[in-house]
Order: sequence, then C-alpha cells, then structure tokens
Amino acid sequence: MRRVVQYLTRPIETFIEVARVLKPGAPFILTFSNRCFPTKAINLWLHTDDQNHLQIVALYFLASGQCDNIVYQDRSPGPQFDPLYAVWGRKRIV
Repeated sequence: MRRVVQYLTRPIETFIEVARVLKPGAPFILTFSNRCFPTKAINLWLHTDDQNHLQIVALYFLASGQCDNIVYQDRSPGPQFDPLYAVWGRKRIV
C-alpha cells in the first residue's frame, strides 16, 4: 500500500519509524505533488498552499528529532507536468 504524506494522521510517529531503519547519516527523502483526494487528506493540508505543504513536511522532519540538514525544494519539471516537491534530511549521527 502506498502512503502519501498528505494523508498521514500520525506523521511524527511515521517519520520516527522511517528514521529507525536508516543508517546514521543516510538520506531520508520524501517527494510529493499537489494532488490529493480531499476526502482523505488532513484538514491542515486542504487549507494551505504548496509552499506551506513544503514547510509542513519540513516541520514533520524537525518534530521527529531524527534528521539534520533539512532542505525543501520545488523540483517541478515544468508547466506541462505535474508539480513535484521534495523535502530531505539526513538521519542524525548519534
């Protein structure tokens, strides 16, 4: 089953679990578009724009406390394609 960030009801717990299986220093990369099923997406996602979505996902990374050097970026290939956004960081080296 494919999980998508805009549908996560427990994102911090999910990010912690993803980081648990990563080696220290390994990248954690999350990509998403602006497409969603409104009946499934969380309310916050539905009431914010694409720039805010990048910031929300970056906050999930920060709130999990598992990653450093968090970066977010619009990686859209052009107007004829669906938008593509990415947020990434590296698992903390403890």
